[in-house]
Amino acid sequence: MDNTKQHRILILGAGYAGVMSANRLAGKLGSRVDITLVNPIPEFVERIRLHEVAARIGSDSATRHTVRELLHPAVRLRLGTATRIRPGDHEVDCAEPGRQKTWTQSYDELIYAIGSGSPLAAVPGAFEHAHDVSGLDRARALRTALDALPSGKTVLIVGGGTTAIETVTELAVARPGLSLKIVTSSVLGPTLSPKARRYLMNAPAMRNVDTIEQTKVAEVTPAGIGTTDGRSIPADCVIWAASFAVPEVAKDSGLDVDRAGRLTVDSLMRSTQHPDILGAGDGVVIAGPEGSTLRMACGTAVPQGAHAAATIIAGLRGETPKPFALAYLALNMSLGPNDGLVQPTRANDSPREISFTGRFAGWVNELNNRYARLILSWERQRAGSYHWAKPRKNASTPTQRQEHARS
Repeated sequence: MDNTKQHRILILGAGYAGVMSANRLAGKLGSRVDITLVNPIPEFVERIRLHEVAARIGSDSATRHTVRELLHPAVRLRLGTATRIRPGDHEVDCAEPGRQKTWTQSYDELIYAIGSGSPLAAVPGAFEHAHDVSGLDRARALRTALDALPSGKTVLIVGGGTTAIETVTELAVARPGLSLKIVTSSVLGPTLSPKARRYLMNAPAMRNVDTIEQTKVAEVTPAGIGTTDGRSIPADCVIWAASFAVPEVAKDSGLDVDRAGRLTVDSLMRSTQHPDILGAGDGVVIAGPEGSTLRMACGTAVPQGAHAAATIIAGLRGETPKPFALAYLALNMSLGPNDGLVQPTRANDSPREISFTGRFAGWVNELNNRYARLILSWERQRAGSYHWAKPRKNASTPTQRQEHARS
């Protein structure tokens, strides 16, 4: 590396992956790099708490810290949104909030950590008639809509995964006057063990929730939802929590993406098309079977952010970077205040037979949520302090793990 010229690193997105990568790079490389991080808002959004923002009146639990608080002081923070990446020119077109001013940001290496967003465009009528908790503004808009609902009105949540479950149970406790329904195309909690699912279905917050399984939603209407089998399920408010979508910046910029629009990266977290572009978090997918088993979660984004930084560090030091590896330990979810579910998993994220529930599990989930943010602060103070679990050397191959997850 030429120490007379700073290596310019641009990071798009100040979520868990983006802040982790920025802090590790700044702490490890110091003045040898010039790091700019671009993010639409100054707040650091704890997305794992957005269901609390939506359900609880006046809640600010997801935005108790700013990006600047968590970010290494050597990292330059610019408020804005990337509108187009021009890899041939090593430039990114950006726009300030409100798009009143635009600018072009140059880079030597880029980390794409934009994350995921609203999925409403995927289903007819959802954009016009449904709410979601994919971002801070969306969660606040949902809270406003819920505030306007009189007691007895029906709220219908679409989805069967962690986001849907945490949303419906939080609502059941925070707004007991509402009538709640949850609709899922498979079963509620499909990645849980049978024992954990039994607890979920009978959890205190679920006792007054009407659960409708094996039902696919065809459209969202002003009066509720229509299903693929021709039924209409009425609701005064529909919350879409079945999936997340990713921004189309990578796709619109001509980068290699998968069918969902996620940037395709290799095991070093480098773009399969442009090795000077790296990715981390919800908006990327690792090519091959190993990547298909990784869930969208901060427990995936943080290790990927750290690894993307490690790949850049190794390259600048003339070292050989190592491939990304991650072993999942557990799936944690809140079932409303003072209740929770902890599902221990195998390394490939398939569930073990044991589970922990109740107040203890709720406490563990809260500690896990706090830890997800605290590790960013620790990395800011001491780069390289964060480590994550990796598969044992004698573990099954990625293909074998994928087949096991399907069974």
